[in-house]
Amino acid sequence: MLLFRLALVALLAFAACGPHPAPGRGGARVAADPLGAAGFVERIDGPETWQALAYRPEYQTSARTEVVKLLIDRQDGWRTYFVQSGRWELHYGFARRVLGFRRHGDPYRDHLLFNVEQYRRPARRFILASLVRYLDADVWSFELAAGDTLDAENLARAFHHIRQRVFFGDALRFRPLSPRQERHARALRGSVPLVDLARLAAQVRYQPLVTGTAYGYLRVVRGPLDVSALRPSDVVVSEHVPAELPPVSALVTARLQAPLAHVAILCRNRGTPDMALRDATEDTRILGLEGRLVKLVVGPQDFALEPASRAEAERAWRQRRPDRVVAPPLDTRESELREVCRLRVDDTPFAGAKAAQLGEVCALGVETPGGFVVPVAHYLQHLRAHGLDRALVSMLVDPTFQTDAGVRATRLAELRRRIEGASVDRRLLEGIRRRLRASPGRWILRSSTNAEDLPGFNGAGLYESVVVDADASEAEIGRAVARVWASVWLQRAFEERDWFRIEPTAVAMAVLVQPYVDEVVATGVALTANPFDEARPGFYVNLEPRGGSVTGAGDDELPEQVLIYTWSESPEFEVISRSSRTGGAPILSEEDLGALAALLGRLHDGLVSRYGGQANAADVEFLLTQAPRRFVVVQARPIEVRRTPGQGWRSP
Repeated sequence: MLLFRLALVALLAFAACGPHPAPGRGGARVAADPLGAAGFVERIDGPETWQALAYRPEYQTSARTEVVKLLIDRQDGWRTYFVQSGRWELHYGFARRVLGFRRHGDPYRDHLLFNVEQYRRPARRFILASLVRYLDADVWSFELAAGDTLDAENLARAFHHIRQRVFFGDALRFRPLSPRQERHARALRGSVPLVDLARLAAQVRYQPLVTGTAYGYLRVVRGPLDVSALRPSDVVVSEHVPAELPPVSALVTARLQAPLAHVAILCRNRGTPDMALRDATEDTRILGLEGRLVKLVVGPQDFALEPASRAEAERAWRQRRPDRVVAPPLDTRESELREVCRLRVDDTPFAGAKAAQLGEVCALGVETPGGFVVPVAHYLQHLRAHGLDRALVSMLVDPTFQTDAGVRATRLAELRRRIEGASVDRRLLEGIRRRLRASPGRWILRSSTNAEDLPGFNGAGLYESVVVDADASEAEIGRAVARVWASVWLQRAFEERDWFRIEPTAVAMAVLVQPYVDEVVATGVALTANPFDEARPGFYVNLEPRGGSVTGAGDDELPEQVLIYTWSESPEFEVISRSSRTGGAPILSEEDLGALAALLGRLHDGLVSRYGGQANAADVEFLLTQAPRRFVVVQARPIEVRRTPGQGWRSP
């Protein structure tokens, strides 16, 4: 891992010091150059100069932002350089190529050493920062890199120095990106005005969740979504963030989304463009095309919407869906209740992928709730014992079921009712009850099918979980088990598997039975990759305090968002937002973040290599407990953070 990071830094250094520096990544805008061959000014006196310097990078954590890089040379009387930033994307490239920055008399060729000395050392020559304009909120911000260790005194001096050299000085605010910088801001006791993160979030108009291009019929939905009425050819504009979403061409919500909620994870898995646009259901740009065939481009900085032709739409639709039916492996021989931590991924055919993946997590020395699994054989026996296997096949081959989503909704609900109403095997219930009583408290029964938590098909939020007490009766346990079994035939689950062409008769439900984790103070989801910028390795973390749901839909309810950068020996933390439930207070301390970084690194290194190149990261759900303060992993599954839209599930 370290060798990879060093190689990455070397590659960036080579790109930065080449003879013809390229414009910013992904089409960053570079204005006509009135700034001279070097591409800098020492003051920004008006909007024209700002526009000549600024660019809109695709890797910003907030959309609709303009950025200008700057350098302050402390050895040259604090001379300041505002840089044409689409041309000089890295401070290092400008310092070496334009300023001829030298070390021991030679051109400074070591990018890694430059970063250490100029971002982390008190005796640095440069102060390296950025000016960021948040267009939706009309906020001007002075920002250091998240890993910058500049002391509070020099931070304040640099801020006021820059404030005097820009035409928007009175509006300029400092945005601390790391816990260290937040401490500095508090120590300055108001002498440096700060960006109000809550106001910044409240003013966001456009939020890209999954970028890409989609074609479809534009459907504006006010009120709850009727999932049975939606089609894969629909570009859905929803008044609210839906709790579930069948396969569609694209999703636009009129409220902001929790970035790692289940609906966003499903869209990422499908390669479905997903965005939020405040008041989208009243936006004239959308209403003017309602009902028409459109092309929607969800970009990292903005979106575009225009009419489309049927021919180009059909070409795009053909590429989206997998072209062959796949049957996930199924093992009906194992019937013993098995301890989760003794499972491995090869046990997926009888234990389901959720339980098997957690067994791998245990093997890495990471804490989980433990528990046991009820193999799929018991679910299949339940169907056979009550004739439901024949009813299932009859339903699946019915032409009206196959073609009419409304009929599917009715028939699937009837099948679930019959599964839940049928009596569960008495010997199985006795075995489960004995295990529950061995550990007082509450237990949670969770889904673990052989068609979820797989590379290319994660199935986030498709199934149901049920909580029971340790002293629950056999009847109560039976109802809970049957409800989890029945959830394999929820319409959202069926439609998702059908879109990915997963053979329905090969899908079976195991039940993961786990003790409830007490004294939970926060829930979290993390991706062990940086979804904003592939060139800056890191982990992306979302958290909510107890009472909130980081995986739930949430209209305009934003979680705490932190990027943990992993390119150096010690992790660096960038705070994107605080939870809307905490009033700006952090959920995780720096000590917590360090422990979480180590845990996620262990999971990434131990799990991703097992995905066979079909995923480049792990999607991890975890709990944070109060006493003792520790992280407990409740789910880990493959995910492709950078992917080609339309790429589907493939058999192992």
